[in-house]
Amino acid sequence: MSLYPFSLLGRFFVVHEETGSFFEVDKDVFSEVQSGTCPEELKAELPEEPNLEWLRNQLEEKPRYLSALCLNVTHTCNMACKYCFAQQGDYGGEQAVMNFDVAKNAVDLLMESPSPWADIDFFGGEPLIAWNMVEQTLAYATEKAIKKNKKVRFSLTTNGLLLTADKLDVLDHYNVNLTLSLDGPKEVHDKFRVDRAGNGTYDRILDVFREVERRRQGKNYYVRGTFTHETLSFSKSVMFLVDQGFKTISMEPVIGEGLPWSITWADLPIIEQEYEALAAFYLRQAKEGKESRFYFYHFELNPLNPPSVVRRFTGCGAGVEFLAVNPRGDIFPCHQFDNVQPYKMGNVELKHVEPHIDFVKAHALNKKHCHGCWARALCGGGCHADSFFTTGNIWGQNALTCEIVKTRLKYALAVNAVLQDTV
Repeated sequence: MSLYPFSLLGRFFVVHEETGSFFEVDKDVFSEVQSGTCPEELKAELPEEPNLEWLRNQLEEKPRYLSALCLNVTHTCNMACKYCFAQQGDYGGEQAVMNFDVAKNAVDLLMESPSPWADIDFFGGEPLIAWNMVEQTLAYATEKAIKKNKKVRFSLTTNGLLLTADKLDVLDHYNVNLTLSLDGPKEVHDKFRVDRAGNGTYDRILDVFREVERRRQGKNYYVRGTFTHETLSFSKSVMFLVDQGFKTISMEPVIGEGLPWSITWADLPIIEQEYEALAAFYLRQAKEGKESRFYFYHFELNPLNPPSVVRRFTGCGAGVEFLAVNPRGDIFPCHQFDNVQPYKMGNVELKHVEPHIDFVKAHALNKKHCHGCWARALCGGGCHADSFFTTGNIWGQNALTCEIVKTRLKYALAVNAVLQDTV
C-alpha cells in the first residue's frame, strides 16, 4: 500500500497511489501517514488494490475498440501562432484540405467499430477553412450513426476568424461542442495569436466568441487558452475571461525546448502560485452562487463518479480508442502525431485499422518513470506526444510536464474537497 499525503488550502489529503482514490483527513491522520503508518480508520476506507497482472491483462489483452476520431481536415491555417505545435497548421508538410470522400471513409471506419458511441472532432489547422466539407460530414455522420444505432458526438476547435452566425446555426443544430482559442486579454492574446500578416486577432474574435456563450449559456463549449514562459499570469487571464462572461475555460502550458516562450523549470514556483490564486478565485465564485460560478477544465474532477481503474491507467486512449486522420486519409495515433511517418497506422481507404501495439502497452504500469508516482492512476502515464517530441520516444519522460501536472492535480483534488462544503 502506498499513500501520498499533501496539504493545500488549509486542508489535509491522502492519495491512494494504487487506485488514484483520494481522501480528506484530519491533522492527526495526516501526521500518521506522513510518518509512514496508516491509521485503522483510514485503512478501512481504502479501496481494494487491483492485482497488477490482472490490470495489465485488462489493458493489453482485453479488446479496446475505436470510439473517437480526430479529423485533421486542414493542413493550413489563416493564423500564424508562434507557439503552434502544428507548425502554423501544415504539420511540417505541404498545405492540404480534406475532401469529403476522405471524411466519409473515416466516418465509415469509425462506425464499423463495436463501440456504442462515436466521437468526431474537427481539427486543423483551422477546420472552418473546409466549412462545406465539415457541414457535409456532420450530416453524413449523423445519418450513419442512426443506421448503426450509435450515439455520435461532435466537437470542433476554431480560432474564430471564420466563425459566423450562419455557421453557428449549423453547429448548434448538430450540437457540436466548440473549443474556442482565446488566451486572455488583448495584450496577452495578441502577443502570440496573430494572423499571417503578423496582426493581432483579439478584436476580430471576441464578439463571436461572446455570441457562443450567449447562445449556449456555459454549456457545450469551452475557451481554451495557452500560457507561456512570457505570459505566466494565467490566473489573471482566467479572471479576465470570466469577467467577459465565459463560463467554461481551460489554460494549457506551452511545453518544449529551446524556444523563448517554452515553460522552464524556473517557472514552476510561479505556476504553483498561479494555481493557488486560480483555486482561490474559483472557490470564491462557486460560493457566490450559480450566476457567478464558472468551470475550469482541469479542476473538474468527479469524486462521486470516478473513471474505472482500467481507464485511470490508460490516459487518453491514443493509438487504440482514439485516432487521427489527416487530409490524405492517413491514420495516426493522435492529431499531434500527424505526419510522423514511423507512426502511420494505415489509410481510411483500407476500411480497417488495428490498435498500435506500442500505444496499447504504453500505459502507466509499463512506463518506468511512473513506477512509485502518486499520480500515475490520475494522469494515466501522461501525454504520448509530449514524451515523443521532447525525448524521442513515447516511453520517455518529460519531467517538467510531470511536475506541472502533479501540481495541477493537487489543486484539483483540494478544490473538489472544498467544493463539497458548498453543495
